[in-house]
Amino acid sequence: MKPSTAKRVVLYRFDRERLDGIVNPAAYLLESALELISASGVLTAVPYAEVKAVCFVSDSGDPRLFSLNTAFERRPRTPGLWARLTFRDGDRLEVILSNNLLEWPAQGYLATPPFVSSLRQRVFIPRTALTGTELRGVIGAAGEKKVARKPPTGQLEIFGPLIGESTES
Repeated sequence: MKPSTAKRVVLYRFDRERLDGIVNPAAYLLESALELISASGVLTAVPYAEVKAVCFVSDSGDPRLFSLNTAFERRPRTPGLWARLTFRDGDRLEVILSNNLLEWPAQGYLATPPFVSSLRQRVFIPRTALTGTELRGVIGAAGEKKVARKPPTGQLEIFGPLIGESTES
């Protein structure tokens, strides 16, 4: 199933200028820039070096990605890699990354931020925006249960009788 043709986003720059716009989720990541249609209808290619993060939203408003709830209050339950990202300007953000490395774009990371809502559904973070990443935990998928194996009850005959067992038949 192909994604819809347009997604609303809020692009954060390192100069603290916020840019609202629309992207095509199948083609917004170019080789050296991110393609965005601004609210005024102008097609803009923003270089990855200027982009701090791109927050996918469904409602108009401020997702407050870096000023409110930048960390999980407790261990998240969403399956994936729980990571803390450190940005070039010193800001930190905890996210859930996919366990599947094939789902990571070459230009950066598509992640789930803390406290997902209609104002902050997913976030794209370019690799050039980060100075460090820290893995906080690996969260398994719900319903995945480890199968406990029964330990063998007796010793194999080739090793002889168990200690304390009689050899009489």
